[in-house]
Amino acid sequence: QTSTIKMDITFIKSFLATGNKKDFLHAAIVLQGVITFAFVISSFVVAGTANAGFNCVLTGFLNAAFTAGAYYVVENSRAPIAVGFLIGSSAIMTVLNLMTAVFWGQLSKCEAVSWYIAQYSCNHKTAYGAVCTFAVLLFLVQLIFTAALTFWRGEIINETGLYDDISSSSSHPASQPYETVHSTGKYPTPQSADL
Repeated sequence: QTSTIKMDITFIKSFLATGNKKDFLHAAIVLQGVITFAFVISSFVVAGTANAGFNCVLTGFLNAAFTAGAYYVVENSRAPIAVGFLIGSSAIMTVLNLMTAVFWGQLSKCEAVSWYIAQYSCNHKTAYGAVCTFAVLLFLVQLIFTAALTFWRGEIINETGLYDDISSSSSHPASQPYETVHSTGKYPTPQSADL
């Protein structure tokens, strides 16, 4: 069993060293999408939970929006600002999923009571555990995705064509104020800022 783990770790290291990093990020995004789908279904089941149901549904929709946005950035828009925004969003979603996992994990240990307690419900303990499980899986996948995107951002960012619209020589008179020497051998005095 130890040799299997070493072989798996060796495979992962070799893939990360020689494999296509964009394919790895795509695989992480697809895995996030599958887990998010299951998370959203579970969030609909627990939506009626007092004080927390809407928060879970909202977290599911945020994960779905994040997955779609991450796919778009990795596939199409690899500008520095987009990749930086994706790294920040990914870090925030990672923390959000950790908080969600902890909350619903604790709530899955609730006890059903026979009397009425205001703002308390314990109707779907199994669904609470499912939400916790999917949130843990999302946390782990997004943690790996965030770390990989952060470490590989230099290779992911595509800066070709960003500065094509900027001319290399400007005709604006202020762009070269001291480059010509007059016959006196002195630089011309800059224009006054007085209006």
